[in-house]
Amino acid sequence: MTLDTDILSNLRGYSKAMYSTWFQYKPARILFDAGEGVSSAMENFIFGIEAVFLSHGHYDHIGGIGGIIHSRASARGDKEKPLKVYYPRGDAMIGLLREYLGRISGNVKYDLEWIPVDAGQEISLGSGRDRGLLTPFPVSHSPRTVNLGYRLFERRTRLKPALVGLAQDEIAKISKEQGPAAVTEEYDQTLIAYCGDSAPVNPAEVRGSEVLMHEATFIDETDRANEAHSTVGEALRVALAADVKSLVLMHISTRYPKREIESRIRKIAHARKFDRPLAMVMARYITPILGPGGEDVPRESGPRRRNTPRP
Repeated sequence: MTLDTDILSNLRGYSKAMYSTWFQYKPARILFDAGEGVSSAMENFIFGIEAVFLSHGHYDHIGGIGGIIHSRASARGDKEKPLKVYYPRGDAMIGLLREYLGRISGNVKYDLEWIPVDAGQEISLGSGRDRGLLTPFPVSHSPRTVNLGYRLFERRTRLKPALVGLAQDEIAKISKEQGPAAVTEEYDQTLIAYCGDSAPVNPAEVRGSEVLMHEATFIDETDRANEAHSTVGEALRVALAADVKSLVLMHISTRYPKREIESRIRKIAHARKFDRPLAMVMARYITPILGPGGEDVPRESGPRRRNTPRP
């Protein structure tokens, strides 16, 4: 199993344009956005979330945060387990929601921390092997909100490029004489780049990601009235320019008949010579469309996978 495939197998959630978007990545114990219905879908799995990362203050991305807070205060689980909610600094809509929830959340006994964040800030998710780090990056969406995407990444060590090809004993000699820092370097490997709602993101912000989660509200560009959202073609272009391993299209508009969406996306991908795994999220299901190399995934061998947690 490749790393991008393993990541996708641990990703659960829901995304339907205008209604609700949220995704859980289980190994890191995090939630990207918190659209309406998240707590009812996750039930007691909600206690597995330690941090929520909100992309912006539109209701379809924050409407479920109240349910999360109150479910953890009364459902079966550790009612003293702390919860952190990270959000774009200065987003007025999230500020209003936070004030409202603060007024009605008298039964919350655990530590609930609201943490404003800025683009470029580095956030540690803990010391466990699968926890990693996270950094917000700027995206363009709505002038009424402050908009961020998030990169979940690991800090790794590798052999310095100049030493690649040297014999092992030569490398060992350099390390012994000059120290380990002379032969290795640190680098950051992005596991998931989550873009929330946005116009096409800057490929430099998501370069080399194992999995890019990019919105694709519009299949047909002529359906778009403004530049607040992306098309399928634009998301494909970003993924190729950023050389990501795998692309997941989300936040697809319900204006398109479900029976046509997959075939239309496939057609656009072939026209653009998209040559890597491609999947789409339709409400609670994730559907593979293209496999490695850009070959079609037959429906009979690539069934839709329910994308919400089950007991």
